[in-house]
Amino acid sequence: MKNIYKIFLLAFLAVSFSACEDIDKDPFEVNGIDGPFGSFVRLDITSAAVLDVTDIDNTVFGGTLSVPSSNVTSWDLKVRRVSGGVTSDYVPFLNVTSFPADFSATPASLAAVFGLTSADLIPGDRFDFEATSIGTDGNLVTFDDFAPNLAGNPAEAQGYRFVTFLSCPFVQADAIGTYSVSNGHFSQIATTFELIAAPNGNVTMIDPLGHLLPGDAADKYNVLLSVNAGSGQTAVGAQTAWDSGHAVCCATPYGIGTIDGSGFTFSCAGQIVLSLNYRVAAGTFNTGIPFVANKI
Repeated sequence: MKNIYKIFLLAFLAVSFSACEDIDKDPFEVNGIDGPFGSFVRLDITSAAVLDVTDIDNTVFGGTLSVPSSNVTSWDLKVRRVSGGVTSDYVPFLNVTSFPADFSATPASLAAVFGLTSADLIPGDRFDFEATSIGTDGNLVTFDDFAPNLAGNPAEAQGYRFVTFLSCPFVQADAIGTYSVSNGHFSQIATTFELIAAPNGNVTMIDPLGHLLPGDAADKYNVLLSVNAGSGQTAVGAQTAWDSGHAVCCATPYGIGTIDGSGFTFSCAGQIVLSLNYRVAAGTFNTGIPFVANKI
């Protein structure tokens, strides 16, 4: 009886190891359980996540392309530019037919595909990359083919949809000062505001929407910007920023409003560019309208 158990155990392990080997050969699923498997291109970014406008001739966004299962025949990459609220069409950027391979994008190479020079690019420019690949079985693979756990897991380093910006290191001392608002949601938004230093190298906009009323605490509508020192990428956590009952603003009964969002604070250019959500108890509106302010 013991021998029968041993034979059964060995058979089970043999099948298990065989199955593991098959999975290891085809680690990534595309288009469902039945495959095709493994027609996947991985991109490991080895550079900084953004391009540095203060070193525009030398900065590079790049990394290494690889294929886990050696069954990809080609990888085609296209890119579009989002600049000043204007989004271009996608244009071809790179074709790769042999792996592993190096991937690199410089301001000059990105500008060139749009018929521009690097001098035409501005801080805040965003470059959206979109790729497709063809497997040795002839199947076309796109970002939309992947399951959420593969498409949304940074550790997988998928090489099908990614983004970089033209940015600059954030210097708090260079950023603080008086700013003029050139674009915002409210028609009676404050025309100027002060940007002051905040803890941990961050900055605070002093009542940037101009909704401070008599009797309000001096800092009631201030907005903290949490800024990444390396790139200027900015997070705006949900915080009180305006009053919908303000006679100049809205004169509505919806109460205190909050904002949240993200964007960039370009200390090198003296500019703040944010995409903000405006929220009151009744809901969210004007999501993503650019808030743009320039240092005077």
